[in-house]
Amino acid sequence: MKIATYNIDWLNKRKIEIENILNETDFDFLILTEAIDVNLKNYKYKYFTDELPQNYEYETQNYSEILNGKKGHRTIIYSKYPALKKYFVQDKKTSIACEFETEYGKLVVYGTIIGTLYNRKPFAEIELKNCISDCIKIHEQNQNLIIVGDLNTAFLEADKKKFKINHNTTEFLIKLFENLNLVNATMNIKENIDHIIIPKSFQSKIKESEIFIPKKSKKDDHHGIFINIE
Repeated sequence: MKIATYNIDWLNKRKIEIENILNETDFDFLILTEAIDVNLKNYKYKYFTDELPQNYEYETQNYSEILNGKKGHRTIIYSKYPALKKYFVQDKKTSIACEFETEYGKLVVYGTIIGTLYNRKPFAEIELKNCISDCIKIHEQNQNLIIVGDLNTAFLEADKKKFKINHNTTEFLIKLFENLNLVNATMNIKENIDHIIIPKSFQSKIKESEIFIPKKSKKDDHHGIFINIE
């Protein structure tokens, strides 16, 4: 089973290139953040966070200008599996949680962004609290929880200082993963702030944890990353 995530930055840069690459992907789950809906031929199902409002300022941002008339969603889950159900989340514009029946049983994919405006207060703190609250409540119902998305923090020791919102965010997330018996399957990817966190029981099944879309320049914030569990 392959799971991937990529922040596509509203497809305002490298649009044709990224669309072509995504259309060649064949993951079981692909979670896009800062996303617009892309018609991807290999994914039968897709699930969206609530559309971002336009024509007025929302959380200090004018999304009409950012999106240039496109419909924006902070998180979209593309899937080869139909969702059995959705779980409640605190912020429906930022996070989404769906349960799927897979070869590994019923899994919950929780897609999110922490730091939609990077470290700007109060949004980063609120999004962190929402993520922690959502994941604890979901985990009480299904321990097969997979957290995927743009966490805006590196967990590799060499990158922690440079690539993070702040020290507290990183440490709170590490504690959350430990408390819920989860492991970060992508923590060793260099200069990486997007992650896939899986149940510890799947750790021995990880066969790949790699980049599938590399950054093009130092100005780029995000790799496209994936894991393969067998």
